Amino acid sequence: MKPIVLALAGTGLFMSFANAQQTLPEVKVSETDSTHLKWAEYRRQSSLQDLEAERKRVEDSETFKLKRKIDNINEQLSSGKITAEDARRLKEEAAQLAAETIDAKNAIIDGQKRLAERYDFWTFEYEGGSTIELGLGNAHDDGGSFLLGISHDNRRKAAKYDKRTYTDVVLAGGVSTAVSNEHSLKDSPYKFWKSGFAEFGLTFRTRLLKESNFYRLAYGASIQIHNFELTGNRAFAVDGDKTLFEPFPIDLKRQKLQVTNLVFPVYLEFGPSTKREFYDKFRYSTVEHFKFGVGGFLGLNVGSNQFTRYYEAGRRIDNRERRSFNTSNFVYGLGAYAGYGPIALYATYEFNPLFKHGPVEQNVLSLGLRVDL
Repeated sequence: MKPIVLALAGTGLFMSFANAQQTLPEVKVSETDSTHLKWAEYRRQSSLQDLEAERKRVEDSETFKLKRKIDNINEQLSSGKITAEDARRLKEEAAQLAAETIDAKNAIIDGQKRLAERYDFWTFEYEGGSTIELGLGNAHDDGGSFLLGISHDNRRKAAKYDKRTYTDVVLAGGVSTAVSNEHSLKDSPYKFWKSGFAEFGLTFRTRLLKESNFYRLAYGASIQIHNFELTGNRAFAVDGDKTLFEPFPIDLKRQKLQVTNLVFPVYLEFGPSTKREFYDKFRYSTVEHFKFGVGGFLGLNVGSNQFTRYYEAGRRIDNRERRSFNTSNFVYGLGAYAGYGPIALYATYEFNPLFKHGPVEQNVLSLGLRVDL
């Protein structure tokens, strides 16, 4: 009887447990928890992909380094600096070191993969992912410093083996004056050191030769702002289609004419470069070399303003007069620069007259510094 009693008791216990399970409330996963789970899974998959990509980068990079070492050993052997036995020994040591390095790095990657599989993310620095850097000049040969020295490097994106076009932000500034055959710079109606220009633009540089970066075509778009301040107590005035320099009835504390142009420059740039080879790409760098550029530009006048400041009855009066002042609608001319690395001396000359009908025919000459970021 005992076995039967035990069996019945067991059956009753099972039925009671089953009924209890049926009466348990349903457990629901909140939206927040669901989002966390999805994010954890996404991070796990992303980490595993990055680690596999890192494994391939390690093998390719170390193989490339080994090839460079063997090439260097062969050069020493050819020049008689080492014997054949020395070359054989050095090659074996280099191959052994490369194999040990690959094994050590792969062991770290394998450990990281095991952690990632358990959703245990231990961050460490590896050559994947994305970086943002701040600097002056070309921080990365691949992308260059872009947009005022801010460089973005996305290593998840496969590098282009041969990149022929680079992008730079151009900043320039200096002095401007309008020259004429009818007067010398000494007799210019403009204050030389108070008349200047500023330029901000984007330049693309394309290598013209397949196996050399000596010649590059530099082209793009820029905003040029010229400021002209008249000598004496004078201001610009318009009489019909003529632009005049007229005495101002009140003592001026400030006066300048601002002419803004949108121009499209094209320059032939030339100079030596350094070729830098990597396991997955090669790049040319001009950072530590002299460069020269000659070319020209054409564009449109997009606005002219005259600013004046004076005091009247003890009150400061600031005026801004926006009109064409009969400045040329189209601008075109020549330009040249010469420098070292990102900095260069810069000069431009406009063939179009500053004013269509002015006191004398004048052409804008600008001299200053140019920086390629």
